[in-house]
Amino acid sequence: MRDTPRLLALSLAIACALPATALRAADDDQAMRQKASDLQAITVQGNVLGASRTEDVRTYAGSRQVIARKDLDTGAYRSLDDALQHVPGVKIFDETGTGVLPQIMLRGLYESRSGRVQVLEDGIPLSLAPYGQTSLSLFPVTMNQIDRIDIVRGGAAVQYGPNNVGGVINLVSKPIPETWTTVLGEKVTAGGKGKFLKDSSVSTGGYLTPDFGVQMDADWLKGQYWRDHSDTDVKNVRLRTEWWLADDKVLKAEIGRYVANMDLAGALSVADYRDNPRDATRPLDEFTGRTTRSAVTYQQDLGAWALFDSSQFDWTTFGAESTRNFVVGMRRASTQTWSPDLPPQLRQSAPRGFSVYGTEPRLSLRIDGAVSQQWTLGVRAEREDIDFLVGNTGLDNGVYTLARNWKFRDRAFAAYVSDAIGFMDDRLTVTPGVRFEHLDSDYHDLATGRTTQNNIRNSLPGLTVGFKVSPRWYVYADAQRSLRAPQVTQIVFGDNLDSELAWNYEAGMRFFPAEGTSLNVDAYRIDFDKQIALDNTTRTYGNLGKTRHQGVEAQFEWSPVKALKFDLGYAYLDAKQESGQYAGQRVPYTSRNQYNVGASYDLGETTLAVNGYYFSKAFTDAANTPVENAIASIGPLPSYAVWNAQVSHVFLREKTSTLKGTLAVNNLADHRYYFRGIDTSPWGREPAPGRTFTAGVELAF
Repeated sequence: MRDTPRLLALSLAIACALPATALRAADDDQAMRQKASDLQAITVQGNVLGASRTEDVRTYAGSRQVIARKDLDTGAYRSLDDALQHVPGVKIFDETGTGVLPQIMLRGLYESRSGRVQVLEDGIPLSLAPYGQTSLSLFPVTMNQIDRIDIVRGGAAVQYGPNNVGGVINLVSKPIPETWTTVLGEKVTAGGKGKFLKDSSVSTGGYLTPDFGVQMDADWLKGQYWRDHSDTDVKNVRLRTEWWLADDKVLKAEIGRYVANMDLAGALSVADYRDNPRDATRPLDEFTGRTTRSAVTYQQDLGAWALFDSSQFDWTTFGAESTRNFVVGMRRASTQTWSPDLPPQLRQSAPRGFSVYGTEPRLSLRIDGAVSQQWTLGVRAEREDIDFLVGNTGLDNGVYTLARNWKFRDRAFAAYVSDAIGFMDDRLTVTPGVRFEHLDSDYHDLATGRTTQNNIRNSLPGLTVGFKVSPRWYVYADAQRSLRAPQVTQIVFGDNLDSELAWNYEAGMRFFPAEGTSLNVDAYRIDFDKQIALDNTTRTYGNLGKTRHQGVEAQFEWSPVKALKFDLGYAYLDAKQESGQYAGQRVPYTSRNQYNVGASYDLGETTLAVNGYYFSKAFTDAANTPVENAIASIGPLPSYAVWNAQVSHVFLREKTSTLKGTLAVNNLADHRYYFRGIDTSPWGREPAPGRTFTAGVELAF
């Protein structure tokens, strides 16, 4: 990917070199534009998320929120995971402020590198391996690619699995424009003390003919974030196409390449944190990642068929070839392995390779009438091959020792069926469904010859009920079974482990008293059984047994006039361990109270926005130890509040061209707060980002 700058330059040349006459012809062809618009509006009927637009939320039978593109543009968000901080029930452990290695907790469910969150891009899983390695150690998505974020906390488990105990986050790509459009973007974030991070982006594409569209998105993140030892070089390029084979069928394809190289500042001892949170005492820690992802989707409207009044078919096939490696400084003595302020004696590397392929056909069938039915039937077959190496190199003698040489082979099959039964002109919808998961996992230690097989078979029923009381009121309830399969590292130390299983219960309502005003409230309970957790101090896996997560989430939006908008969010979370030595104690890392507040004002071509979030204190161990220990591996995490602001201004609007600029300040008060337990730095305090200033400019033509 050293040629990425050349790719950026080439894309600009392509955009500028397209024959002007061809573009004018496209502009003049009103019929072509209308056709493309109409066809792109078609969505698969069996997709419970619809098009993931704001209007899809109004009558969705589950708690759900969509972050629209305008909010992403004007909300002082540095990255996609930064935007999620402002959603009730979502907590982010932000170690860099770059969004490259997201740490997402949803409804109190957390594991390193977002391991207990199902994140999708256009409905396709983004995790390294959706069954065997659910973490987001590679996150090949950047802001310039995404149009909106759909956060679905309930009601989607039957169709979107596995690893959906807390819900599903779907990142929706920008649509391919009807006429050729190029967008150039440049952002510079100043973190202080000479630290600057540049984000250069380009998107170019459109419909070349009435039936064929193409889009290329590229992004290059280069520089340092706000701490020492934070060199960052991340490149991301994606090419998408849409080919309408006929008015009722479309073929979509995409391929992307993502390359990440980062120094990791890591955690600090208590003394070093107090002295200077910008410092870094782990000079060997770094991260590299590579992935090539591709997907092909075929969609067809089948019309009336047999007993059904309408039907649709879609088939998605996806694949990814990925590698990632974390390098950390280590001590030879196991009791000192992870201390953040001792000089390293070993350089440990942990390269992993992933080869993932999946295919998923789905059929949607509808019967109209006094009692309507919407059947959805789908299957998914997936193959995962994972190479897992760990090796140590002595800094004093240069001797390399292979510590682990593991290979995993996962073969998964899933099938699901649901029937949305509509009564009273579809005002009342009852949707029973079931998902079946079949997974065979084989582990082979290439160094010792040891082999282990782990097989799971689970049926996961679900039921959702939604009722449109009036045009202003909608109420819903749902119950569903969810799972996460045993992960590769856990299989090594287990004997045919069971899945982590959960029952999710939810009820809520939406109220729309006036245009631009809405209130969403939900209450939920998650009974999570057979949960596997990592003890940070001993670095061993243990089974917490049962945990219970229950709470209330509310989101209020008010727009007294069109130009002015306020929003207020709140989440209460009571997450407790229900078995084992620490039964009755809080689940680690969970904050009981979360507040989100925001306001924006459009003043002509200028938009002013301010937002903030607050999280109450949390504990980092199962014992809820109230006092931080000497190595800062356990203890409380203090509460924190962060405020952000942004001003956006459109400098030019001329025909199809737009020039706009932004200025944002994150963590306005430069509030000091920290996390711990961040993957390769589990001991010590991991400083959260301090105050940063971001200036950006974007030209569309």
